[in-house]
Amino acid sequence: MAGSHEISFFGEAIDRIRAHLKHAIYLQDQSILVEGLHIYGSPWSGKRRSAARAYTTAFPELGKYWVLIPNETDVLITHSPPHRVLDDRGMMGCPLLRELVIKQIRSAPGLIDPF
Repeated sequence: MAGSHEISFFGEAIDRIRAHLKHAIYLQDQSILVEGLHIYGSPWSGKRRSAARAYTTAFPELGKYWVLIPNETDVLITHSPPHRVLDDRGMMGCPLLRELVIKQIRSAPGLIDPF
């Protein structure tokens, strides 16, 4: 999964990125099943005052990516943390992601988000 500093990935076709990462599984708003676990990865984060601009958008726009996360997700890998979860006192995290994670945790107690 990429993040806000992967400028060389941004705008590239996913197949082209995967061709360069022959010994890795690249996830971009996609999921895979590994040994019975549904793993979903998303590179998006909210825009901040930073030079990092790849896979960033305004915080209210992030919801269009979070709704893609399947309900059966066991492991959620995101570039940005949920709001107020190890996010520098609420400065870095996404409130919309927090809402989704709280709902997912209630419906699937084993959800993990190693942002």
